[in-house]
Amino acid sequence: MAMRLVGASFAGSQAESRDFDGIVMEAVRQLNGEGLSKAEAEAQRETLIQGYRWILVDEYRDIGPEEYALIAAVAGRTIDDEDMKLSLFAVGDDDQNIYAFAGASVKFIRQFEQDYRAKPEFLIENYRSTRHIIEASNTVIAGAVERMKLGHDITIDRKRRKNSPGGGVLEACDPVGHGRVQLLQCPPGDRMQAVAAVSELQRLAELQPGWNWSRTAIIARNWRQLAPVRAFAEAQGIPVEMANESLPSLWRLREMRQFIDRIRRDRTRVLGVTDLLDVVNDMQRNRWTDLIAEGIAALAQEIGTGQVSVPDLVEWFGEWARDARGEQRGLLLMTAHRAKALEFDDVVILNGGWERPSRNEDFDAPRRLFYVAMTRARRSLAVMTQGPHAFVPANGDNILRRHATLPDARDLPPDRTYLMPDMSQVFIDWSGRLRSGDRLFGACSRASGCTCPRSLGPTRGLFARFWKTRTRWPRSSCRFWWCARRRFARRPR
Repeated sequence: MAMRLVGASFAGSQAESRDFDGIVMEAVRQLNGEGLSKAEAEAQRETLIQGYRWILVDEYRDIGPEEYALIAAVAGRTIDDEDMKLSLFAVGDDDQNIYAFAGASVKFIRQFEQDYRAKPEFLIENYRSTRHIIEASNTVIAGAVERMKLGHDITIDRKRRKNSPGGGVLEACDPVGHGRVQLLQCPPGDRMQAVAAVSELQRLAELQPGWNWSRTAIIARNWRQLAPVRAFAEAQGIPVEMANESLPSLWRLREMRQFIDRIRRDRTRVLGVTDLLDVVNDMQRNRWTDLIAEGIAALAQEIGTGQVSVPDLVEWFGEWARDARGEQRGLLLMTAHRAKALEFDDVVILNGGWERPSRNEDFDAPRRLFYVAMTRARRSLAVMTQGPHAFVPANGDNILRRHATLPDARDLPPDRTYLMPDMSQVFIDWSGRLRSGDRLFGACSRASGCTCPRSLGPTRGLFARFWKTRTRWPRSSCRFWWCARRRFARRPR
């Protein structure tokens, strides 16, 4: 709205040059008519908000000073004429204010009633989680101070209140937890915690025939704790992905281009699902061809045994590729901040880092963040701990405290962790440092089936100039460079 009011656009701009706070405050100045007479200011404001009578602000708990000033200016909070004010409707939960580190303040929602002489309504029915998860979450957040919902605890929705058991479907089928929130005592160390967390989900998977890893999540306070979880899950053959990593554009993948080129060979044909499967089955199988097969399966649900023209197929796969990038395809690993507004059937929350507020956070900020993590779960919730937990009590009708089930140490895979490098860490201009005709170029060409630019002679230096990086690492410090030389050229270091 601020961008519309001031006529701003980010189209074609660089991310680092975007000053959204500046745009918001410019909109505030225009709405308030700074530098204008009262009559001129009122006329300008009426022109800017012409046609608006009602304002709905969602997630009001997460606004900061700039957003607060904009909302007040649009609503006309300080205007004397009641007819010039807009009606304001705000939705938010102060128990879930988790962005204080980014400038958001819970004080704004807490003073909303006073600012606008508003009447609060409490929405306390939970349509997501089991009763045990809801009650355990209530116990955790009850320890926070100055809550707006004090005396208005969240309850299970009316429809499930009478007929649904406290532990949901797991109350009958889980002989261990019976649907209660599990407080799992595990050995110290991030790796053993990762093993315990994944093992608990594997135990639940064996109890439910319709188990789907893409409906599960492991949540931590920070990203560092998730690296060993990823390594162990992959060693177990579990599909896993990190929430801070996105798929590349599927339309730019070599496999997708090969697939599209093959079905485009005869643009006048009409093809069915079996024709497309024949094409993808002729390609060398990898994770990307498996992803294309998922797209074919999605197409089959739409057309069945029908056939589609090649141009329409290309258009359909283009739209599907855009949507597929945002889909969860396995166990999702994320921080509690990233989990906001999401939900999962089964959730495990890792221990560590919940006791200390971050910079610019109040004392109860970690408790609210942990509460947000708990309320992502629909069917089951397990909380890892080492000794007494910072927030979850050790006992209660809805909580089971027990030792985590761990595999035999001899059955554990090697302790390996890897990190995904970004482009600032990749030594991509290494070929420009070698002499034309170097044996490494020939080895790379034979391995990949293509020709390295520096091996062509006349193009000497072109590759290095085109791919010049910001930081030029010395060869001696680049492990990737030496690894490549040993593997392909087989030269001594």
